Amino acid sequence: STIPDAGCTAAESGAITTVIEAQTAAISQRDFVGALSYSSSAFRSNISVQQFERMISYEYGFLLKNPSISLTSCQLIGESRDVLVELGTEQRHVMAYVLTADDGEWFIDVAALLGELGGLSA
Repeated sequence: STIPDAGCTAAESGAITTVIEAQTAAISQRDFVGALSYSSSAFRSNISVQQFERMISYEYGFLLKNPSISLTSCQLIGESRDVLVELGTEQRHVMAYVLTADDGEWFIDVAALLGELGGLSA
């Protein structure tokens, strides 16, 4: 049912998952400087570490619990990659990430919480 060549390669999906896992691990250790290093330069130029920490604490507190991460889709959007990720703690959360490549490495441009899947055990 997927359109040929519309999805990411297995290598891209793997590399992108690694970046999201690494950022989430840094956040769960409250290493916000480290966590920001996985974000794109465009994102970093618009936010301080303190603002990033506040944003995570208020809007994405579940990331502090070191959730499990499962990449459920990965699509090409021009040079960027648009991915959906399920993150599991006591609840499951669905987030959308947009990543861009810089010098062969993937960086997070945008992350947005799409919703929670209630009633499912992680």
